[in-house]
Amino acid sequence: MELRWLESFVIVAEELHFARAADRLHLAPSALSAQVRALESHLGVRLIDRGRRTRPALTSAGLLFLEEARLTLAQAARAEAIGRRAGRGELGHAQIAYVASAAFSGVLTDVLTRCAAPGTELTVQVRELETPAQLEALVCGDIDVGFLRFRPEYPPEITATRLLAEDVVLALPAGAPLAAYEAVPAAQLRDECFVAPHFDEEYGCRDQILEVAERGGFSPRCAPPVRDFIAALTMVGGGLAVALVPDSLRRVRIPGVAYRPLADVALTTSLVGAFRRGETSPAVRGVIRRLREAAAATVTTG
Repeated sequence: MELRWLESFVIVAEELHFARAADRLHLAPSALSAQVRALESHLGVRLIDRGRRTRPALTSAGLLFLEEARLTLAQAARAEAIGRRAGRGELGHAQIAYVASAAFSGVLTDVLTRCAAPGTELTVQVRELETPAQLEALVCGDIDVGFLRFRPEYPPEITATRLLAEDVVLALPAGAPLAAYEAVPAAQLRDECFVAPHFDEEYGCRDQILEVAERGGFSPRCAPPVRDFIAALTMVGGGLAVALVPDSLRRVRIPGVAYRPLADVALTTSLVGAFRRGETSPAVRGVIRRLREAAAATVTTG
């Protein structure tokens, strides 16, 4: 049974006039009549009485069938709309992971807001995950998009888009003498203990500490590495260390922590969005498209 037969029948039932129904369908009356007859033949029942001198009228079977035909056409239209929206990445499911520091940049929430825009029904699940685990999960398909700090190399299946470049600032105990500086010279950090996320998890932290130490003319003293920047800031607030952190972490209000720029060392860090090359899921491609839109907006406003 073809949908066009149902549509023709419904329009004839509404008009009870083959010529007007044919005009609405942009068909010749003979073609319309043939479609209705094909439907009746398929069902084995007459749906419309065609009087020579009277207007067509629905039979009792036609009256019963009309409601079901309308429901079927409505469901078919809904299925088509859902298929098209899914194809445009407006419907579906995606798994997103992020490093803790990404939550404070604003880019992650921007992407999530775009995914929740009117007319979009993407179901997005979000969870915190360390960088190495994110890259493994992307490769095996456990997550679809990752927000992580820049790395010079990624697995061959993964590509990355830079979302945000930001300065690196010094987090230090608010009550320390160094907090009196508007910008802290590298040499003044000679006696400080540095804390940073695990070097295998946050690529570049060790290099940044070494660069500051080289500029200041000293060998750095480092505390045991911690899980993430939030843990590092907690140690700073306790007066146990200083830390080099992305500027967006200024938004983190941990008691006892102050933030200052470095006076004579220019350090930057980048947040990237990572995803699989050649992604086939329309929903995930929809998230990736919104991720790229957010990246473009950051560049424009920056």
